[in-house]
Amino acid sequence: MAKFDKVIPPGQEGKIQLVIEGRKVSGNFDKSAQVYSNDPERPVMTISMSGEITPYISVEPAPRLYLQGRYDEAVEKKLTLRSNEQGLEFEVTKVESNVDNLITYKIERAQQWGLWELTVWKNPKLPSQNQYGTITIHTNSQKVPEKVLQVQVITKSAITVQPQTLNFGTVQFAGLGKEAPPVTRNVIAIKSEGEFQIEDITFTSDRFSAEVEPITPGKHYTIKVSFLPPKKTQPLQNLNAEMIVHTNDPREPSLRVKLVARSV
Repeated sequence: MAKFDKVIPPGQEGKIQLVIEGRKVSGNFDKSAQVYSNDPERPVMTISMSGEITPYISVEPAPRLYLQGRYDEAVEKKLTLRSNEQGLEFEVTKVESNVDNLITYKIERAQQWGLWELTVWKNPKLPSQNQYGTITIHTNSQKVPEKVLQVQVITKSAITVQPQTLNFGTVQFAGLGKEAPPVTRNVIAIKSEGEFQIEDITFTSDRFSAEVEPITPGKHYTIKVSFLPPKKTQPLQNLNAEMIVHTNDPREPSLRVKLVARSV
């Protein structure tokens, strides 16, 4: 944000005030602003600023949590909260989350006075997924009564599917009164530990079909996906769909692959 004198009389001085919004910046910062004027010798000037913003409540190592692991894998992360507000005997009064189905957590005083330690565990029984949420720390600070932490929870799939987006590229769509030949692409499904069976494959569009070819039964499959181009009704036409691979694995009963095709 900037404030400045728009008109400066000849031989006089003008003021330019630049303000950094501390709510949007944390830690060390380097910023610059360009000043445009009618000075023929220096029509553009650059003003540089650097400094450090100290938040009222700091979270170390960072105000976000990244919890990633496989099914049944124990994942634990710890954060330390510190108040930088002078004269405040820092207290945490309450902790809540909008992803209680994904995580459990505990907060307690650290050994060093004035510090609090937040421990977060990922739910080990989650299916394969990637979800976001928040943890809200309620405090006795009038400056920051609530500190919001970002949370990302990922359960890695035990079954690897490649590619996750199957792009048929540019396809010659059918013309009026005739059918276009189908186009086939391959998807690989592999499980490194344990076995699984593909029970069925469904699509969100009837223009697709699939055949399953076991490479190593129970471990490695090739899925041959065929796309039957529809008749072109527009000069340019895109088709987006999804393939759902249904398995007998209770942890990953369905695997999803995006399907993309584009007409010439």
